[in-house]
Amino acid sequence: MEVVFAVLFLTFLSLAIGELGGGSIFGTIGGWLGILTALIAWYTALAGLLGRTGIFSLPVGART
Repeated sequence: MEVVFAVLFLTFLSLAIGELGGGSIFGTIGGWLGILTALIAWYTALAGLLGRTGIFSLPVGART
């Protein structure tokens, strides 16, 4: 779950820099990071749902 929030932070940071005049490349990077954030979040959610069934599980790392 920490990875989702870390990538989300980088997404918002890139989009903010792009919006504040850092150049259009930061907006593009922020967009791609947003797509990556969505994919990671979907994977994490799917791993949580499948892990509860006990039939199939996806690797997500150690839970603390």
